[in-house]
Formats: sequence, structure tokens, C-alpha cells
Amino acid sequence: MKIIRAALILGLAAHWAHSGELARRCLQGDCVRLILERGVVFAQRTGEFSGKREVGPYEARGNSLVPKSEAPIRYAKTPHGWTVVVTAFLPQEFDFNAPNLRLYLFDPRGRRVVVDENYNLLGSFAAGRILHTDGEFAQISSTGDHADMVRTSVWLLPVTGPPKHVLDVHGLLGSIQEPNAGAPPGLWIYLQTYDGMHPETKGEKRAFWVWKPAEQMFQVEAR
Repeated sequence: MKIIRAALILGLAAHWAHSGELARRCLQGDCVRLILERGVVFAQRTGEFSGKREVGPYEARGNSLVPKSEAPIRYAKTPHGWTVVVTAFLPQEFDFNAPNLRLYLFDPRGRRVVVDENYNLLGSFAAGRILHTDGEFAQISSTGDHADMVRTSVWLLPVTGPPKHVLDVHGLLGSIQEPNAGAPPGLWIYLQTYDGMHPETKGEKRAFWVWKPAEQMFQVEAR
């Protein structure tokens, strides 16, 4: 019992050791800081509109794969050997709503092959056989500070060869549909209808994107 307790304490100490400021951006006395506190990533704002926002749990397994000024908050290793990491980072230009998110894809040989930038808040993330088919994917949904700032992006992760960007839509993933009783695999996505100008266009509509393995693409179903 003492050995287990000691190992647990050492593990927590190592986890909490990743604390402090990773990056800072300032403009006229207002600052945004990306910080770690006991294994949790926060965005801290100072100045006139000070505040603190939790970004997500710190994912130590992704630490060595990304720049030290970024904080990994999601990590996945697929059965085929792909590594997928999502990080929080501060853009070079001051942004009060930062941090933003980055998706990193590393092939089975450990080479970084994709860096994909996303909005501020993570909606959903999944990697591997998310459709319960033979194919592997990396999926990320994110939102920004306005209703029309939404995005769902999906990458196909092949057994060999480079990844393929198979979906990039103006909406958020609602659910994943597995193949069942003749129903095709695919994604239910809530698409934003706001055109960015006219209030009467604000809203969303639910659409199903079916996966076409032969064509290696998603296709929206007409309903």
C-alpha cells in the first residue's frame, strides 16, 4: 500500500510540475496569458476586462510533439499508428478571445504532416475508427466568439500515404451514426444558416453527411 501511495504521489507531482506561463500577448495594457495550473490549461486575461477561462485538461503525452508555447489538450493514438494532438495557442497578433486551437497529425513514422488551425472553443474531438468501419479518421469541431464562427473538419487517415481532408463544413458535429441494419455510416451536423449580416438568417439546420468509402468522401444527403 505504501508503494502504491508513493507512486501515486510521484505521478501527481510530475503531472502538476507542468505549471506556469506558456505564452503571453499584450496590447495597450491588456494581456492574454496561456497558463498551466496543476494539469489544467487556462486562458487568463488582465486589464480592463480581466478574467480566467478553463481551456481543458493538459495532455502531457502530446507535450514533446508540439511547440513549447502551446498546450496540448487532446491526444489520440490510432490502431494504424497515427498520432493526433489538439493544442491551445496564442496567435502572434493580440486577440482578446484567444487562445485558438490547432490540430496536429503525425503519420505512423512520427512525421508531422498536417497543422490545421481552428476556432477558440473545442466542441468535439475524435480519432480512430469513429464510424466503426475499416477507415480511420480525425475529427474536430470548434466554435468562436460569434454564432457564425463554427467549423467541423474531418481528415481521413489511411494505412499508407498522406492524410486526406474529406470534410470541412460550417457547422458543429451533433452525433456519429454507425452502420446498423442497413443504415450507412456518417455524421449528423448542425449547419449554421447565419450569413453574417442579416439577423433573420440566424439559426441552424440538421444535415446528414454519409461516408462513401469507394469514393473516399463524405456526401450530404438530400432530405
